Amino acid sequence: MSAAALEIKGLRKVFFPGTANQVVALEQIDLAVPQAQFVSIIGSNGSGKSTLLNATAGTFPLTAGSIELDGRDVSKLAEHVRSRFVGRVFQDPRAGTAPSMTIEENLAIALMRCKRSGLRRGVTKQRRALMREQLGPLGMGLEERLGAEVNKLSGGQRQALSLVMSTIAEPRLLLLDEHTAALDPKVAATIMELTGAIVAEKRLTTLMVTHNMELALRWGDRLIMMHGGRIVLDLDAEQKKRLGVSDLIAKFHEVAGEAFAVDRLLLD
Repeated sequence: MSAAALEIKGLRKVFFPGTANQVVALEQIDLAVPQAQFVSIIGSNGSGKSTLLNATAGTFPLTAGSIELDGRDVSKLAEHVRSRFVGRVFQDPRAGTAPSMTIEENLAIALMRCKRSGLRRGVTKQRRALMREQLGPLGMGLEERLGAEVNKLSGGQRQALSLVMSTIAEPRLLLLDEHTAALDPKVAATIMELTGAIVAEKRLTTLMVTHNMELALRWGDRLIMMHGGRIVLDLDAEQKKRLGVSDLIAKFHEVAGEAFAVDRLLLD
Protein backbone atom coordinates (compact mmCIF):
# COMPACT_ATOMS: atom_id res chain seq x y z
CA MET A 1 0.00 0.00 0.00
CA SER A 2 1.35 3.45 -0.92
CA ALA A 3 1.87 6.23 1.61
CA ALA A 4 -1.33 7.75 2.93
CA ALA A 5 -2.53 10.92 1.21
CA LEU A 6 -5.10 11.32 4.00
CA GLU A 7 -4.40 10.17 7.53
CA ILE A 8 -6.90 10.59 10.35
CA LYS A 9 -5.73 9.68 13.83
CA GLY A 10 -7.81 9.37 17.01
CA LEU A 11 -10.55 11.62 15.65
CA ARG A 12 -13.27 12.50 18.15
CA LYS A 13 -16.08 15.04 17.83
CA VAL A 14 -18.52 15.89 20.60
CA PHE A 15 -21.31 18.40 20.05
CA PHE A 16 -22.68 20.40 23.01
CA PRO A 17 -20.15 18.91 25.46
CA GLY A 18 -21.05 18.98 29.13
CA THR A 19 -24.72 19.68 28.48
CA ALA A 20 -27.89 17.59 28.50
CA ASN A 21 -27.73 17.67 24.69
CA GLN A 22 -24.21 16.23 24.43
CA VAL A 23 -23.73 14.05 21.36
CA VAL A 24 -20.63 12.00 20.61
CA ALA A 25 -20.73 12.11 16.81
CA LEU A 26 -17.31 10.58 16.13
CA GLU A 27 -15.33 8.33 18.45
CA GLN A 28 -11.75 7.18 17.90
CA ILE A 29 -11.66 7.31 14.11
CA ASP A 30 -8.40 6.06 12.62
CA LEU A 31 -8.27 6.07 8.83
CA ALA A 32 -5.39 6.04 6.33
CA VAL A 33 -6.26 6.54 2.66
CA PRO A 34 -3.51 6.04 0.03
CA GLN A 35 -3.06 8.44 -2.88
CA ALA A 36 -5.76 8.03 -5.57
CA GLN A 37 -7.87 5.60 -3.53
CA PHE A 38 -11.65 5.97 -3.91
CA VAL A 39 -13.40 5.13 -0.61
CA SER A 40 -17.17 4.64 -0.33
CA ILE A 41 -18.61 5.27 3.14
CA ILE A 42 -21.99 3.88 4.18
CA GLY A 43 -24.03 3.74 7.38
CA SER A 44 -27.47 4.48 8.74
CA ASN A 45 -28.68 7.95 9.69
CA GLY A 46 -26.67 9.36 12.57
CA SER A 47 -23.75 6.97 12.05
CA GLY A 48 -21.26 9.83 11.60
CA LYS A 49 -20.70 9.70 7.82
CA SER A 50 -21.32 13.36 7.02
CA THR A 51 -19.72 14.45 10.30
CA LEU A 52 -16.54 12.69 9.19
CA LEU A 53 -16.58 14.61 5.89
CA ASN A 54 -17.30 17.89 7.70
CA ALA A 55 -14.43 17.27 10.11
CA THR A 56 -12.10 16.54 7.19
CA ALA A 57 -13.24 19.69 5.37
CA GLY A 58 -12.68 21.83 8.48
CA THR A 59 -16.32 22.77 9.04
CA PHE A 60 -15.84 22.72 12.83
CA PRO A 61 -12.98 22.28 15.32
CA LEU A 62 -12.09 18.75 16.45
CA THR A 63 -12.63 17.60 20.01
CA ALA A 64 -9.56 15.37 19.75
CA GLY A 65 -7.32 13.77 17.12
CA SER A 66 -5.61 15.00 13.99
CA ILE A 67 -6.03 15.11 10.22
CA GLU A 68 -3.07 15.07 7.85
CA LEU A 69 -3.03 15.62 4.09
CA ASP A 70 0.13 14.57 2.27
CA GLY A 71 1.97 14.57 5.58
CA ARG A 72 0.83 18.06 6.59
CA ASP A 73 -1.28 18.48 9.72
CA VAL A 74 -4.35 20.48 8.65
CA SER A 75 -6.36 19.89 11.83
CA LYS A 76 -6.41 23.55 12.81
CA LEU A 77 -6.74 25.09 9.37
CA ALA A 78 -9.99 26.94 8.69
CA GLU A 79 -12.44 25.52 6.16
CA HIS A 80 -11.79 28.29 3.61
CA VAL A 81 -8.06 27.55 3.76
CA ARG A 82 -8.57 23.81 3.30
CA SER A 83 -10.87 24.49 0.35
CA ARG A 84 -7.76 25.45 -1.64
CA PHE A 85 -6.77 21.79 -1.75
CA VAL A 86 -9.98 19.96 -0.76
CA GLY A 87 -12.78 19.74 -3.32
CA ARG A 88 -16.33 19.04 -2.22
CA VAL A 89 -19.68 18.25 -3.82
CA PHE A 90 -22.81 18.44 -1.66
CA GLN A 91 -26.15 16.63 -1.82
CA ASP A 92 -28.02 19.80 -2.80
CA PRO A 93 -27.07 20.81 -6.38
CA ARG A 94 -27.56 24.45 -5.35
CA ALA A 95 -24.98 24.32 -2.56
CA GLY A 96 -21.79 24.29 -4.61
CA THR A 97 -22.49 27.09 -7.09
CA ALA A 98 -23.26 30.82 -7.19
CA PRO A 99 -26.68 30.92 -8.93
CA SER A 100 -26.63 34.53 -10.16
CA MET A 101 -23.19 34.15 -11.74
CA THR A 102 -22.41 32.56 -15.09
CA ILE A 103 -20.92 29.13 -15.69
CA GLU A 104 -17.55 30.63 -16.59
CA GLU A 105 -17.57 32.93 -13.54
CA ASN A 106 -18.27 29.97 -11.26
CA LEU A 107 -15.45 27.99 -12.84
CA ALA A 108 -13.10 30.97 -12.60
CA ILE A 109 -13.78 31.16 -8.85
CA ALA A 110 -13.04 27.44 -8.56
CA LEU A 111 -9.75 27.88 -10.44
CA MET A 112 -8.68 30.85 -8.33
CA ARG A 113 -9.56 29.17 -5.05
CA CYS A 114 -6.30 27.24 -5.07
CA LYS A 115 -4.25 30.36 -5.84
CA ARG A 116 -2.96 33.00 -3.48
CA SER A 117 -5.32 35.92 -3.05
CA GLY A 118 -4.77 39.04 -5.10
CA LEU A 119 -6.18 41.01 -8.00
CA ARG A 120 -6.27 39.20 -11.30
CA ARG A 121 -8.58 38.83 -14.25
CA GLY A 122 -11.00 36.01 -13.46
CA VAL A 123 -11.84 34.78 -16.97
CA THR A 124 -9.06 34.70 -19.56
CA LYS A 125 -8.81 33.13 -23.02
CA GLN A 126 -6.66 30.34 -21.61
CA ARG A 127 -9.09 29.67 -18.78
CA ARG A 128 -12.04 29.54 -21.18
CA ALA A 129 -10.20 26.93 -23.22
CA LEU A 130 -9.61 24.88 -20.06
CA MET A 131 -13.27 25.26 -19.06
CA ARG A 132 -14.46 23.98 -22.43
CA GLU A 133 -12.03 21.09 -22.18
CA GLN A 134 -13.33 20.12 -18.74
CA LEU A 135 -17.04 20.60 -19.55
CA GLY A 136 -17.01 18.83 -22.93
CA PRO A 137 -16.86 15.25 -21.57
CA LEU A 138 -20.05 15.87 -19.55
CA GLY A 139 -22.01 15.63 -22.79
CA MET A 140 -24.42 18.35 -21.66
CA GLY A 141 -23.38 21.16 -23.99
CA LEU A 142 -22.31 23.38 -21.09
CA GLU A 143 -19.04 24.20 -22.86
CA GLU A 144 -21.13 26.16 -25.37
CA ARG A 145 -23.04 28.02 -22.65
CA LEU A 146 -20.24 29.57 -20.62
CA GLY A 147 -22.13 32.88 -20.42
CA ALA A 148 -25.35 31.32 -19.09
CA GLU A 149 -26.39 32.00 -15.50
CA VAL A 150 -26.20 28.92 -13.31
CA ASN A 151 -29.76 29.41 -12.05
CA LYS A 152 -30.93 28.59 -15.58
CA LEU A 153 -29.48 25.05 -15.36
CA SER A 154 -31.32 21.87 -14.39
CA GLY A 155 -30.44 20.07 -11.15
CA GLY A 156 -28.37 17.49 -13.01
CA GLN A 157 -26.49 20.12 -15.02
CA ARG A 158 -25.82 22.09 -11.88
CA GLN A 159 -24.49 19.06 -10.04
CA ALA A 160 -22.30 18.19 -13.01
CA LEU A 161 -20.96 21.75 -12.92
CA SER A 162 -20.33 21.40 -9.17
CA LEU A 163 -18.37 18.24 -9.87
CA VAL A 164 -16.19 20.01 -12.44
CA MET A 165 -15.75 23.01 -10.13
CA SER A 166 -14.58 20.77 -7.29
CA THR A 167 -12.05 18.93 -9.47
CA ILE A 168 -10.88 21.40 -12.13
CA ALA A 169 -7.87 22.44 -10.01
CA GLU A 170 -7.10 18.77 -9.19
CA PRO A 171 -7.45 18.92 -5.39
CA ARG A 172 -5.44 16.72 -3.07
CA LEU A 173 -8.72 15.35 -1.68
CA LEU A 174 -12.26 15.12 -3.06
CA LEU A 175 -15.25 14.83 -0.70
CA LEU A 176 -18.60 13.66 -2.09
CA ASP A 177 -21.47 14.00 0.39
CA GLU A 178 -24.38 11.97 -1.05
CA HIS A 179 -23.93 14.00 -4.21
CA THR A 180 -26.43 11.94 -6.27
CA ALA A 181 -29.13 11.49 -3.60
CA ALA A 182 -31.23 14.51 -4.62
CA LEU A 183 -31.33 13.58 -8.32
CA ASP A 184 -33.70 11.31 -10.19
CA PRO A 185 -32.27 7.81 -10.85
CA LYS A 186 -31.33 8.39 -14.50
CA VAL A 187 -29.56 11.69 -13.81
CA ALA A 188 -27.94 10.24 -10.67
CA ALA A 189 -26.50 7.39 -12.72
CA THR A 190 -25.08 9.88 -15.24
CA ILE A 191 -23.47 11.98 -12.48
CA MET A 192 -22.01 8.86 -10.90
CA GLU A 193 -20.49 7.75 -14.22
CA LEU A 194 -19.00 11.21 -14.67
CA THR A 195 -17.66 11.08 -11.12
CA GLY A 196 -15.96 7.74 -11.70
CA ALA A 197 -14.38 8.95 -14.93
CA ILE A 198 -13.05 12.20 -13.43
CA VAL A 199 -11.71 10.51 -10.28
CA ALA A 200 -9.93 7.86 -12.37
CA GLU A 201 -8.53 10.30 -14.95
CA LYS A 202 -7.18 12.74 -12.35
CA ARG A 203 -6.26 10.04 -9.82
CA LEU A 204 -8.05 11.88 -7.04
CA THR A 205 -8.03 10.64 -3.46
CA THR A 206 -11.77 10.47 -2.78
CA LEU A 207 -14.21 9.91 0.08
CA MET A 208 -17.82 9.34 -1.01
CA VAL A 209 -20.62 9.18 1.54
CA THR A 210 -23.76 7.38 0.41
CA HIS A 211 -26.84 5.66 1.84
CA ASN A 212 -27.03 3.47 -1.24
CA MET A 213 -25.39 0.09 -0.64
CA GLU A 214 -25.53 -0.91 -4.30
CA LEU A 215 -23.73 2.31 -5.21
CA ALA A 216 -21.12 1.72 -2.51
CA LEU A 217 -20.46 -1.80 -3.75
CA ARG A 218 -20.18 -0.79 -7.39
CA TRP A 219 -17.99 2.29 -7.01
CA GLY A 220 -14.67 2.77 -5.28
CA ASP A 221 -11.63 0.71 -4.32
CA ARG A 222 -12.65 0.35 -0.69
CA LEU A 223 -15.82 0.32 1.40
CA ILE A 224 -16.15 1.58 4.95
CA MET A 225 -19.23 1.10 7.13
CA MET A 226 -19.89 3.43 10.05
CA HIS A 227 -22.14 3.01 13.07
CA GLY A 228 -22.40 5.00 16.27
CA GLY A 229 -19.61 7.35 15.25
CA ARG A 230 -17.12 4.53 14.64
CA ILE A 231 -15.78 2.60 11.66
CA VAL A 232 -17.17 -0.90 12.15
CA LEU A 233 -16.23 -2.47 8.80
CA ASP A 234 -13.42 -1.80 6.35
CA LEU A 235 -13.32 -3.80 3.10
CA ASP A 236 -10.70 -3.65 0.36
CA ALA A 237 -11.47 -3.97 -3.35
CA GLU A 238 -11.23 -7.77 -3.47
CA GLN A 239 -13.43 -8.25 -0.39
CA LYS A 240 -15.95 -5.80 -1.80
CA LYS A 241 -16.17 -7.63 -5.13
CA ARG A 242 -17.29 -10.81 -3.39
CA LEU A 243 -20.24 -9.15 -1.67
CA GLY A 244 -23.79 -8.36 -2.74
CA VAL A 245 -26.30 -6.06 -1.07
CA SER A 246 -27.75 -8.94 0.98
CA ASP A 247 -24.25 -9.79 2.25
CA LEU A 248 -23.71 -6.19 3.25
CA ILE A 249 -27.03 -6.14 5.11
CA ALA A 250 -25.99 -9.26 7.00
CA LYS A 251 -22.66 -7.68 7.92
CA PHE A 252 -24.45 -4.58 9.19
CA HIS A 253 -26.63 -6.77 11.38
CA GLU A 254 -23.51 -8.44 12.74
CA VAL A 255 -21.78 -5.23 13.74
CA ALA A 256 -24.76 -3.00 14.56
CA GLY A 257 -27.30 -5.49 15.89
CA GLU A 258 -30.34 -3.60 14.66
CA ALA A 259 -33.06 -4.02 12.02
CA PHE A 260 -33.06 -2.16 8.71
CA ALA A 261 -36.69 -2.31 7.70
CA VAL A 262 -37.31 1.41 7.66
CA ASP A 263 -33.75 2.63 7.26
CA ARG A 264 -33.02 4.81 4.23
CA LEU A 265 -30.09 2.54 3.52
CA LEU A 266 -32.55 0.10 1.96
CA LEU A 267 -34.80 2.64 0.32
CA ASP A 268 -32.24 3.94 -2.17
